Amino acid sequence: MVKKILYAIAVILFVALVYHAYELYSFTQERNQIVQEKGLTTMTTLKEQVDAVLTSIVDEGKRLAADFGANEYTKEEIEKIIKESSLKIPELQGITACYQPFGFSEEQRLYCPYYNKGSSDYIFVGESYDYTDANAEGTSWYTGVRDNGAKWVEPYYANAAKDWYIDYGIPFHYTSGPKKGQVRGTITMSFVTSGFKSLILSLSLGKTGYGLITSQEGTYLSHPVNDYIGTTNLKSISDAEENTILKSAYEGLLKGESGNVEFTADDNNDTELFFYDKIPSNGWGIGLAFSKNELLGSKAALNHRYIKLALFFSAFLLMIIAIYFNKDHLDRQEIWQLSALATFLLIFNILLVGYLEHTGSRRINAEESPPIADVSSLGSFINQQETRREELKLPKSTAIPTGIFVQRMAFENSYNLNIGGTVWQKYPVELVEKVEEGFRFPQTSPFAEASFVEEIYRKKVKGIAGSPDYLLIGWDFRVTLQQYLNYENFPFDKRHISMDIVPISNEDHLIFTPDLESYEFTNPTKKPGLNQNVKVSGNNIMKSYFNYSVESYDTDFGFGSKTLFEEVPVLHYNVDLRRILLNTFVTYLIPIFVVLIMMYILLIACSKTEERQGIIEGMAAFFFVLIFSHIDLRKEIITADLIYMEYFYFVTYLMIILTTWNLITYAKSKAAIFDFNENQIFKAVYFPFFFLCLLVITLAKFY
Repeated sequence: MVKKILYAIAVILFVALVYHAYELYSFTQERNQIVQEKGLTTMTTLKEQVDAVLTSIVDEGKRLAADFGANEYTKEEIEKIIKESSLKIPELQGITACYQPFGFSEEQRLYCPYYNKGSSDYIFVGESYDYTDANAEGTSWYTGVRDNGAKWVEPYYANAAKDWYIDYGIPFHYTSGPKKGQVRGTITMSFVTSGFKSLILSLSLGKTGYGLITSQEGTYLSHPVNDYIGTTNLKSISDAEENTILKSAYEGLLKGESGNVEFTADDNNDTELFFYDKIPSNGWGIGLAFSKNELLGSKAALNHRYIKLALFFSAFLLMIIAIYFNKDHLDRQEIWQLSALATFLLIFNILLVGYLEHTGSRRINAEESPPIADVSSLGSFINQQETRREELKLPKSTAIPTGIFVQRMAFENSYNLNIGGTVWQKYPVELVEKVEEGFRFPQTSPFAEASFVEEIYRKKVKGIAGSPDYLLIGWDFRVTLQQYLNYENFPFDKRHISMDIVPISNEDHLIFTPDLESYEFTNPTKKPGLNQNVKVSGNNIMKSYFNYSVESYDTDFGFGSKTLFEEVPVLHYNVDLRRILLNTFVTYLIPIFVVLIMMYILLIACSKTEERQGIIEGMAAFFFVLIFSHIDLRKEIITADLIYMEYFYFVTYLMIILTTWNLITYAKSKAAIFDFNENQIFKAVYFPFFFLCLLVITLAKFY
């Protein structure tokens, strides 16, 4: 009968195991399919958007070239035409109508107006340099089109606008007179490289995703590293690439092929996908890189399946061993074998749950915005705030680009963080006299010596490509910030450092925005704003990023209006930490396991005797060793909550009590269950019981 029951249980467990294995496989395949579909959909969307923009630019350029070739226009008419035409295509930065020397009039050698839509004014290129000189630097946008016909020009640095440009140029010709058929000038449809970047960032690439566009020759037209644009060729990057999978994708991109590859990133061991294709209208290359984990989203559902599969496998394996023994009474060796196997399986399951929890991502609070890693997500948040201000009839807020670079960081205790570095801000010149410059750290510890902020530079900077001038101010800071950290899951907790940066006065109607342009990388895993030499003892720094929260206060601070202090956007600079488990294990787990092993040795060595004093004294010594270690843990982690690591101590206290009771009972009294094979049953279940308690607690805590 027992044998039949064991077989029935084994069959049920086997069916459950097969079902969960198949369900895990199906779920994984479905997730992989979702990733591929998301990547391909995003690539197709971007390719179509870029192609549509390029096609509209080419069509408009052809129309203007035909008009300028067939008509004589005055300066006023030309400036009006290029302005109206540039406003028709949102992606354009501007349009240039340039004439050959004396091509516009016999009185003026060079005439080349460029309408800059960003600043709503005109730049007359001929006043800066001779754009018709093919030997001069930065003139290929004109001379290449004049000499070779309509084409997309390789990226070039425009001296007048002080920025990298990508142009479509098309010549227009004399249609009558002695010069009929000769080139009279060119129409240049221009947009700065950020035009492509904005298109890419408008798509959902995840926190660490990025896109790139290359010319037919392989020159970068768009890349997350601004220094690559116009100066670096994809071929040189491909030649230097050590990852063979990614290298093959770059080579395919250079050849105008399409496809996708999956590879492991060297910097964070994350699986990444790289999709590549070409733009139909002109053959430019386009590539998109995604983090596979980000496209998949939360791993909680997958982790739960891994845990269930491991639990069913462990139970099935134990049942198989029970069937293999197939006895009503197990001998000594079989009992020890079963005990060892059960202990191993329980440890395996605990380690699996702990590993999945430790390597998982921090759960973002509902009141936090997603990381602001691109202009698209930043613009979306700013638009929401402006809509709210319009509804409340508040003045329009002014965006103040704000950046931070952390040079030093160390925990003073469980909740106070010492941090130092540099903060800089960019104030519009016309606003400087109207607002109070500077910022506050609201989390500063309430001690006079906890904050030091000193201005270290102030410089007026001329805007690029027609953007307004601004006053750049930098401060050196050293502050102690109070952090609201949760230690319930210690040592698997993810410490989240958040620095609030707010204006000095809400009446100035300022909104601090991340100065994303000042960082080479804004992907959180690249840790923007953080000195790469910064170390936090006992922790790995996983990522850093900006985001926002919206705060409301229950007071008007004496201003007489609570509107200023309701739903106030607060800029945060965040750093996420993950503990190095080795430190915790050495400090806290070694005392626990030493006590457990010493108690087990005492359990093995103890025999039938009338003496109880030695048992009690030994257990008391073990208890005091453990309690002092527990006190040390509480001194390091000061919290009102029970933390996960404490349950190890509680279970060990229980083991001390049970072992003491067992030894006294076994030594003094007669109990069949303890007398069997000289107390072998308690000895055999000693470690399995301990780890079973920990597994139940771990599952209750993290599953």
